[in-house]
Amino acid sequence: MKDRRIRFEGISNARDLGGLISDDGRTVRSGLLIRSANLSHATASDTAVLREKYDLRLTIDLRTPMAERKKPDVRIEGVDQRRIPIFEDAMIGVTHEDDRDYARRKTMMPKMTDLYRMMVSDPFCRKRFNRVLMSIMTMEKGSALWHCSEGKDRCGLTAVFLLTVLGVTHDQIMEDYMMTNEVALARGDMYYQLVMENVGDEKVAQSVRDAFIVKEEYLMSALESITQAYGNVMQYILQGLEIPKEVVDGFRGKMLV
Repeated sequence: MKDRRIRFEGISNARDLGGLISDDGRTVRSGLLIRSANLSHATASDTAVLREKYDLRLTIDLRTPMAERKKPDVRIEGVDQRRIPIFEDAMIGVTHEDDRDYARRKTMMPKMTDLYRMMVSDPFCRKRFNRVLMSIMTMEKGSALWHCSEGKDRCGLTAVFLLTVLGVTHDQIMEDYMMTNEVALARGDMYYQLVMENVGDEKVAQSVRDAFIVKEEYLMSALESITQAYGNVMQYILQGLEIPKEVVDGFRGKMLV
């Protein structure tokens, strides 16, 4: 897989989904589908690159309203910047809305596998994913960027759904998902050490570290939940997320060459 990472000054965990191969041998167009962490520290140079090199027309913030208020995205002139939070309520300690207290945390973090199952099964989350996918898939021109706080869980599932629509293989989808650890592992290890120094509880420290990284088991828990209820991810997109078939066909026509 070619290097699809985009190196910005103030935006982390950014990459282009272009270059991945569809099941019919076509290739996802480069420069149109971008995933990243939040845009609160985007520099003038970053926004210039997004506008001029990628013709950015749409950003979607998947974070909770509380996270958006604390670290608002930098405004980008001429770009439609939408807020579509995946969660109905802030989930402090799981979605990185406020990580100031992680270093002194004394209780176990919620299981990430439970979070992933909730994201694909909860009716509110499904409605929000519908809005996200429809916003991206019906764009007429330019590129779209979507993000959450760290660019790994809500952002990652959005990428999974889009790549599934485009017929990208499971192995490529998983490889893209796991790329987050190139930037996340160091942060997770840092919090592991801080919890050990301040609290001294290895199980708590490990649970905090696990919340900052991605693991195949996280995504697989979501995919297994989908398969049990809908048979496969494409049927989930069509039925569970209620994405019209004509939108799917149109998106494939625009994005594959």
